[in-house]
Amino acid sequence: QPRNIEELRSELADLCRGATDLEPILHSFQDKELLRIGVRDILRKDPIRETVAALSDLAEVLLEQIASRQYAPLMKRYGVPVLSEGERAGQPSRFAILALGKLGGREMNYHSDLDLMMVYEGDGRTQPPPGSTRFDRFDLTDNYHFFTELAQHIIKATSYQGPMGRLYAIDMRLRPTGKSGSLVIPLSEFRRYFITQQDSTSHPEGGAQLWERQALTRARIVYGDAAFAQQVMAAVAEGAYGLAWRADIVDEIRDMRERLQASRPSTNLKRGPGGLADVEFLVQLLQIKYGRQWPALRLPNTWQALQALHQAGLLSAEEQTALTAAYDFLLRVQNRLRIVHNRSIDEVPETPEEIDKLARRLDYETGERFLAELEHHRTQTRELFLRVLKREGQS
Repeated sequence: QPRNIEELRSELADLCRGATDLEPILHSFQDKELLRIGVRDILRKDPIRETVAALSDLAEVLLEQIASRQYAPLMKRYGVPVLSEGERAGQPSRFAILALGKLGGREMNYHSDLDLMMVYEGDGRTQPPPGSTRFDRFDLTDNYHFFTELAQHIIKATSYQGPMGRLYAIDMRLRPTGKSGSLVIPLSEFRRYFITQQDSTSHPEGGAQLWERQALTRARIVYGDAAFAQQVMAAVAEGAYGLAWRADIVDEIRDMRERLQASRPSTNLKRGPGGLADVEFLVQLLQIKYGRQWPALRLPNTWQALQALHQAGLLSAEEQTALTAAYDFLLRVQNRLRIVHNRSIDEVPETPEEIDKLARRLDYETGERFLAELEHHRTQTRELFLRVLKREGQS
């Protein structure tokens, strides 16, 4: 039976309650749920949108459980991270995990990485927790060090390659300044980096590039205090949608898409011409341009965003239908490739034998019919991508 995220969250919490070694519990739970999702998928019980949402929900509850278990041991060693300034000075500093990419959009396929960004409330130092005595010993430290260790522990527990394999690969490269940046940053630094650059003389410190703002269109909170999550998402909205529109943004997005395409073979379902990235870049272009004016467009899920863009009059019914059908189709093909190969793979096979096998798994009588539909969707998607770029570049 299909399951919602609350059911998953409740079952996993019950399984983990009182356990000292979470690793076998988490792996067993993931294996069980992947089997359930995979069987429903192979038996055609769920459309692709429900399959990728189920895979995303599974990743989210596993990540939540890991993150919640990493805090207490650090607090026992270092004490509680406390804010040193601001309205909440003297209060514990809060922490949140942002999901981006496929997890952010609830569009994870089999073997998708988790694109994450981690933010804490503000700087300060740790203090002994309430109820501690003078006999308790803590290695008091600053908040940055505390939350950096927290981030490292979460990443290690999630991506550790042990005897049972690993739960998920984690990609933190979308954080400010990428690989060279800190694993975790205070919210004030996040705001500084993504600050609205309507006037470069007023805000010379705003350092975010356009592709980083694009990434924020898919951001959502997957772990953290609800009130702090609202503050983080307000900063995300400013970073993604606060940029003053410039005509050359269209050219920049076109150039980025061309570079992405050149980095992979034309058979690549994500980056090849007419691939998934064409739909995603088209949606993100329209969101960045109009999302400042229309908050209803600020949706991390591609299907929901396509519908909202149509309702706002930015895509015709025909355009929305064609892009939605293409996105469904391309994700289904990617899905079947990854189930069979049991790894992250995005290239359509080139030999007739392998194409025929893939076609049968997708319910096509012949490889030729499958390739004809693939060509139809990719050609139409590329035409629509270029049409929208031209239209928005002229308006």
